[in-house]
Amino acid sequence: MMQSINNFRVFAAKELTENLRTKKLFTLACVFISLAFLSVLLARFMTEILTAALSAEEAFAGMVIPDPVWTDSYAQLYSNLTQIGLISFIMLFMGAILREKTTGTVDLMMAKGLTSIVFVLAKYTVAAVIAVLALFTSVLVTYVYTLVLFDYGGQIGNVLFSMVPFAVFALMMLAITLMWSAIAKSTAISAILGLVTFFVVMLLDFIPVIGRFLPGMLLSHGVVLSAGGSVNDLGVQILVAVAISAAVLWIAALVIRRREG
Repeated sequence: MMQSINNFRVFAAKELTENLRTKKLFTLACVFISLAFLSVLLARFMTEILTAALSAEEAFAGMVIPDPVWTDSYAQLYSNLTQIGLISFIMLFMGAILREKTTGTVDLMMAKGLTSIVFVLAKYTVAAVIAVLALFTSVLVTYVYTLVLFDYGGQIGNVLFSMVPFAVFALMMLAITLMWSAIAKSTAISAILGLVTFFVVMLLDFIPVIGRFLPGMLLSHGVVLSAGGSVNDLGVQILVAVAISAAVLWIAALVIRRREG
């Protein structure tokens, strides 16, 4: 047990060092901070932009465009994170395990006593920390910038809590991405499988009766929670996402274990 813990620490430290050297954390931080600023700007000035654009069109004469409110910042942020942020996670980590397989690093690690489950969990833990840091930064920047442009950004506790459902979904997608990285024979196939899975998970929300319990619903709670509201079935959706994450990480470990044999 102690040996596994020590192996986990050593390999996780190696993973963190590699991710910092390849600037994955810096890249994600830049992307997510940019999305935060862009989201607030669009929320604040979209009315002026649309008014200017539609005023020249007679067909839209008389159309009333509502004034922007502070919650529009978070609606725009979570929309951008869903469309760009999650895809960024998939693209950045699609080769995380595949790269170790093709270079033979994973075989060397196994020969030195690293188990497949420790290998996968260390990879996942470091990727999860990077993802959560990027998400936290983007939400915090959005809060501050919303406070500047709207004179009110909501209650900071509610705003930070609104990140939780999205983060759980993002961590589930990271786990799925690592599974495909372990299974796929090329980076391109890993990316395609990750993206297809992402869109399939989103579509599953439309299944009657059970759709409201599935993880894809986690992406729709950000605005309500940021305003201090409550949502139905949140606990169930989180539990399902955690269960899926555990299952796919276990599958990834089984795939790696075959190499030991």
